Amino acid sequence: MMSQGNTKAALTSLVVLSILILVVTYLATSSLNPLGVYSSGSTAAKIIVSLLGLLLLTGLVQLFTLALVRWQICITAKKPVDDVICPGCGLPLWAYMSSHGRPIMCPNRHCLLWWHNGPACYSKGLQKVISIPTVPCPRCRSAASNVQDLSGDLDGIVR
Repeated sequence: MMSQGNTKAALTSLVVLSILILVVTYLATSSLNPLGVYSSGSTAAKIIVSLLGLLLLTGLVQLFTLALVRWQICITAKKPVDDVICPGCGLPLWAYMSSHGRPIMCPNRHCLLWWHNGPACYSKGLQKVISIPTVPCPRCRSAASNVQDLSGDLDGIVR
């Protein structure tokens, strides 16, 4: 997946793939209709156009996924994506997702903070890297451990 979220580079690669599909189609059939390749006799052209079409489709899905993640961050954080800061490392969430991990949101419904899913941020102290957050963020985990630490003290005071 495109980890930097660079839409200009993604769009450029999609345009290049489209042009390559049209060039191969034109060389094989003297037409610009990519579906015409499948009625021609060239097996190599069919394979090349199919692979390039698959790459084009994959790129479109990745671009759509990045747009959805960007939109979700904007909606839940209630500010532009470029202004969202990871509370774990203090760096911008979107700009540093290639080196610090993809954005992940705390599943605690009262927290909803966005973190980098990297060893220095969200998954700090966890044994394995998680892909879907089921464990609260480090802030919520430390708050829960502080409440548990105080509960023993409160039991002694009450009795």
